[in-house]
Amino acid sequence: MFFKYDAKNGIKVPEPFNRVITPIMTTDTASDPIDFSIHMTEWAPGAKVDNHMNQDSTEAMFCLSGHGKASVNDEVFDFEPMTMICALPGEMHQIINTGDELLKVLCIFSPAVSGEDLSNRARNAVEAYKKEHPEEG
Repeated sequence: MFFKYDAKNGIKVPEPFNRVITPIMTTDTASDPIDFSIHMTEWAPGAKVDNHMNQDSTEAMFCLSGHGKASVNDEVFDFEPMTMICALPGEMHQIINTGDELLKVLCIFSPAVSGEDLSNRARNAVEAYKKEHPEEG
């Protein structure tokens, strides 16, 4: 199988998380069954992902460029190129872009997820945040 990053496939996640998730190798782009999936997530300066957990999957997140803070179970790390965090099923984790440039992170899920699943997870996180913070619009 061959896969190529294509920004045209990006899933735009609105405020407050302001990021783009681009599926690369997912269950809906692979021609054969796969055990893991890969996507790129790009955060604008100041953007973040909600502090969340994945119930049934392990997620490894490898920083390619930019700078931020990453946490796993409330332990905070400087997140910069050539560093990685890994969250096992049920572990809370979050990434925040604290730099002044795009934060690019390669994310690997095992077992594999689909692009549709990534989109649904992001949409649900935005909706939950807006319910918890109605004053922000």
